[in-house]
Amino acid sequence: MPNVLRNRAAVAALVLVSVAVAGCTGETPGTAAPTPGTSASSAAPDDPNVPKVANPLDASAFVGDACKLLPAAAAAELGFAEPGEASNDTSNPACSWHIRGKADGLQLILGSGNREKGMGGIAGLRKAKDSGQLRFLEPGPDVDGYPTVYYGLQDRRARGNCDLAVGIADDLTFSAHAGGYDNEQESCGNAQKAASAVIKTLKGA
Repeated sequence: MPNVLRNRAAVAALVLVSVAVAGCTGETPGTAAPTPGTSASSAAPDDPNVPKVANPLDASAFVGDACKLLPAAAAAELGFAEPGEASNDTSNPACSWHIRGKADGLQLILGSGNREKGMGGIAGLRKAKDSGQLRFLEPGPDVDGYPTVYYGLQDRRARGNCDLAVGIADDLTFSAHAGGYDNEQESCGNAQKAASAVIKTLKGA
């Protein structure tokens, strides 16, 4: 895996894991630690900044292999001819794709670990932003009817790195991280295309 993607993957995983850790330890000042196994969205049911998911999707079949979220044909359309590489570095299953000799990279992370710790969904990312763990969180365009947010330790879209989280249940997201591109249009466009392919996979599961 190219260093650019590896570094981005580490940061992305750190963000997702820090959300879960803060939620289960209660170390974040002013933030009550939810009971493990409960939905993070239930902690703030009236928060207008947290969109509800009208038609939740079941991603349980992909917890053991996040690479199956993106079919080979869909990956090829994004320029990734080689199979994805699974990562077990975090409690959230992940898979990465890259193009040999180029910086372009894609990573998908399923936030099932955050869900188990009661810090899943877009609500969990909102809590991380409110507590200062995330510096950047902004609503994104719906993908196939599912709400999204751009997020990260900082906004890196103008530099060709796009981090997009998609709410597929009130307490579950998956994230598409596209990086190493020349501009925001390419990186976020590919993140959205990958997200759409994942949603189609989940609907067909």
